[in-house]
Formats: sequence, structure tokens, C-alpha cells
Amino acid sequence: MAFDQQVTIPGDATYRLSPQIKKYTLGDLGFITNNAGAYTLHRSLEPEKALDNAVKLKVTVNPDLTGFKMSTVSAGDVVHVDIFKNQHAAEMVPLYHFFVDELVARGVLEKI
Repeated sequence: MAFDQQVTIPGDATYRLSPQIKKYTLGDLGFITNNAGAYTLHRSLEPEKALDNAVKLKVTVNPDLTGFKMSTVSAGDVVHVDIFKNQHAAEMVPLYHFFVDELVARGVLEKI
């Protein structure tokens, strides 16, 4: 999956990278640099489970901060999960919004 300028999350909204994005902000928010130099963030949407077994929000920003990927995925990062139609949506959606709102407030993403 290629890095995009904007990402639409079905059931929610469309987001794009903020022009004010900074590498140090990504580090402050818990993004980790992978072997390819991209910045990756995983946040569990099921806090009662271990991160490896939970549905999670996954955000990856490319090394030059010009594109990103964002999705909600199942354990193992293999299957995209529509949390808005999930049987546990009442618990997951507020947590998802909390994490995304933090990224918007810190100048990483902008909601379109």
C-alpha cells in the first residue's frame, strides 16, 4: 500500500498530513522509526487485550513527511477492521477519536 496525501476512514472522515508536521512531534507522540525510516504508531482500541491481540489504530508516515497511511487493523496487522460497524463499536470508536484528535491537536493530521 502506497503512502497517500490524504486518507479516508470509512464511517468517519478524511484526513491529510498537516503542513506543520515535525519529526520531533512524531517522537513525542510515540511513533517509532522502522527499518525503512518510516514513522509508525500503533494504538490499541481494545485496552483490555495485549497490543498484539487487539484491534488497533495504525498510522505510518513516510520518512520525508509527505505521505501517510492510516487504518484500523486486526491482530497481526493483516485485516482491515471497520470499527464503526463492529459489535464493540461503543467501546472502540471513542478511543479511536481520542487518538486521532490528539494527532490533529498536535499538528500531525488535519481533518478535511
